[in-house]
Amino acid sequence: MEASVNWIMKAAQHADPTRDRVILENPAAVKELDDLLMRKYVPSIRRALQATDYPHSWEENEPVTMESEWSFLDLGRSIVFVLFDHLGAAILRGELVRSRSGFMFERKYFLGLPRATDPSFLFRILADEAFREMPPELTIEPSDLHPEWDTYYSIAFEKGSGITSGDWTLDQGAIGNIEETIKTSVEMYECTIEGFTTMAEVETFIGLAHRCFGAEGE
Repeated sequence: MEASVNWIMKAAQHADPTRDRVILENPAAVKELDDLLMRKYVPSIRRALQATDYPHSWEENEPVTMESEWSFLDLGRSIVFVLFDHLGAAILRGELVRSRSGFMFERKYFLGLPRATDPSFLFRILADEAFREMPPELTIEPSDLHPEWDTYYSIAFEKGSGITSGDWTLDQGAIGNIEETIKTSVEMYECTIEGFTTMAEVETFIGLAHRCFGAEGE
């Protein structure tokens, strides 16, 4: 009990007295989680990103930033990575939050389609039952990033998954989840580079998206 009071008192001494609200963090918990992320997660995620041969935010000399988040009513430390296409457009954004009690992995995939896309293809994607928990979000506006592609429709897919247990397989499960999401997102991207010309191509894309963004059990 005394140790707990000690870190609280020390942290309070560094709080900004001009603020109406302060948040105190146990430095031992922060260090424990940061060490865990750097030892187990960062190397595996970086290898998975490098294996895609696409640019990403964790290039060899780029530092990995860690931030504090609330996770399952406990302190969590988060790391964020982004995978890009070769022209700088984001393909996938992933955020992992690891606490002492579990993890949460949030991911977001970005699909861009040209103005000439058949609207029935869009409706098929948006109406798919497997995405009912977090329906894809459609944005309609010209993109300035690749004018030559005439990207006009953007669909964002999001999903979060996590585990709240101290099981020894927890970290293996989280890393496997992230690796599968990175690999599948590249497959999703590569099958849509030229847009869709047939409903069969749309179905192929949806089948891939089910792996990482569909409802559990679909």
